Amino acid sequence: MSRLRMLAAALSLTLVIAVSGCASIEQLLAGPSTGEPLIGTSWSGTDSDDDEWGILFQEDGTIGLTLNGNEYDDPTDTWAVADEMLTISIAFTTGEATMVGPYTDGATSIDLDGEQGDATWTLTIEQD
Repeated sequence: MSRLRMLAAALSLTLVIAVSGCASIEQLLAGPSTGEPLIGTSWSGTDSDDDEWGILFQEDGTIGLTLNGNEYDDPTDTWAVADEMLTISIAFTTGEATMVGPYTDGATSIDLDGEQGDATWTLTIEQD
């Protein structure tokens, strides 16, 4: 084997090892998370205040919401993913609540920090 071929093989192996340690090639080529895989999926969880949440991520950027057994589907309740951060905004009669947390395409659970006025909570949702 020529020196050039050995060098090329060693360089290729090093690159494969380095890339596989950081992320999959598909993730590298896809770029930042768009949240598109969330569309049409349902997620649920119980927050740090023992409230039970159900969230349906709708294609138009709104959510279908179930909170403690009550169902809501208000066009002002929205979701978006930007720079691998999921933001959910919910318009309650007592004021707007926001939940934010890191999201990458293909995640099976999402940790969110919620805030409404002075109230804060944490919520982990998992795909149903």
